[in-house]
Amino acid sequence: MARQAPADPLRPLMGCSFGKDLQAQSVNRWPAGMPTRAVQTSTGPMQVSIADGYRMLLAYPDTAPFVNLKLERSQPGKLGADRTAILAQMTSFAATPGAPVAPFKVIERNGVEIMALNNLTLTGDVISLYTLISEKNNVIATAYLLNQKPAERKFKNFEQYQALRDDFIHSLAVCMAEL
Repeated sequence: MARQAPADPLRPLMGCSFGKDLQAQSVNRWPAGMPTRAVQTSTGPMQVSIADGYRMLLAYPDTAPFVNLKLERSQPGKLGADRTAILAQMTSFAATPGAPVAPFKVIERNGVEIMALNNLTLTGDVISLYTLISEKNNVIATAYLLNQKPAERKFKNFEQYQALRDDFIHSLAVCMAEL
């Protein structure tokens, strides 16, 4: 009798349609033997557990990367603590003096919690930071939406960026809800 490889609950997310024409440029597995990652908060570093994970760079054809996406499965029983650490990290980012960001917001769609932090302009290396959490699946997705040189990006203005961002986040949330 042949042994079956253990199921990879994150694999379906990598096959997700992340929005019109947005495709993976690279996919890397989280290194074995690294059960946590640190996040910076206003009270110091906190740990986020990782049972398994992937890092993906997503881009539109003929453009620089648009999204640096981390897909992670929390260690059993640790999702609540992981959510607390991520919430503290994002709250800390939002409270940074002089940061040109819209108010930090948390919403829920189809059982997926979405934490959003958005710059108000197309400046800086990261325009938006989103964390999506599916308690049902014990999965955390962290998306850094990247700025690029104007000649290397699909969007020409902030409104076009917002439309691409919203399409990507909606698609990711739907995939996470359907896992």
